[in-house]
Amino acid sequence: MVTLLPIPIKNCNIPQKRLDKQQQTNREVLNEVLRRLLQPLTFQHNPSAKSGYYNVLCADGNFRHCKLVLAAWLADCPEYSDLHHLERHVCFWCECPKNQLGDYAPPDKQHPQWDHNLYRMLSDANTKAANSELSSRHVHRGFNVFRHIPCIVSDLPKPDLLHTMQIGMLDHLQKWIFHFMKTHERLNKYNAIWLSVPAYHNLTPKNKSYEEVSQCNGKEMKEMSRYLLGVVTQSLRGGSPAQHPIFNHAIECTRAMLEFYMYARYKSHDDAT
Repeated sequence: MVTLLPIPIKNCNIPQKRLDKQQQTNREVLNEVLRRLLQPLTFQHNPSAKSGYYNVLCADGNFRHCKLVLAAWLADCPEYSDLHHLERHVCFWCECPKNQLGDYAPPDKQHPQWDHNLYRMLSDANTKAANSELSSRHVHRGFNVFRHIPCIVSDLPKPDLLHTMQIGMLDHLQKWIFHFMKTHERLNKYNAIWLSVPAYHNLTPKNKSYEEVSQCNGKEMKEMSRYLLGVVTQSLRGGSPAQHPIFNHAIECTRAMLEFYMYARYKSHDDAT
């Protein structure tokens, strides 16, 4: 762990004016911690950051000219708002109006992305007009370290297997398989094969059928990925000639998703992977 971000105490039953002042202080403290942590990546501290390369002090005491690969982490909307110095209940990726959140926008009517260079200049100006412009865009005034990093933070890859794959896409895959089996009257066979998976190589013995399981955590999803393809393949054996192409396509889709997840778990890759 590199750092532990400060977590302010919950404010209850205090006047709004005092609450606003405390929230502003909390944002300043959070940004100061992030500034100290991420300062080596900023333009001002390291001019070579503009080229993407840094002189990094390694464990053996030598400096090396390295190019870092930046990544981000997944968070909920309130945390994104705090990190990016935005008001609550706004999109952290684009300037979508609050009353249009969740509405579909066609490609030719996409909202513009947050302009961090503009917000940085307006915050540095610190004039009445600049502060008014920031307020109209639902952006808090003041320093924010993410506006000084040479990238668009919201576009960074988020290699979080737990949320993107295990309780994200794999959970979606499981639900899709459940409805597929139910549609083609294979659910009883699927449940029976699911329960018959042996406790082999640290697999947890099954005492509930799939439809009796209300929720799976990341560890259970990770374990399930080891045998799900076999369960699906065996459940779809047989059937009429008209069902064979549909069943084969379902097996191929399941295999493709699980293979992608397995490759994503690799700690290193070569040209073949």
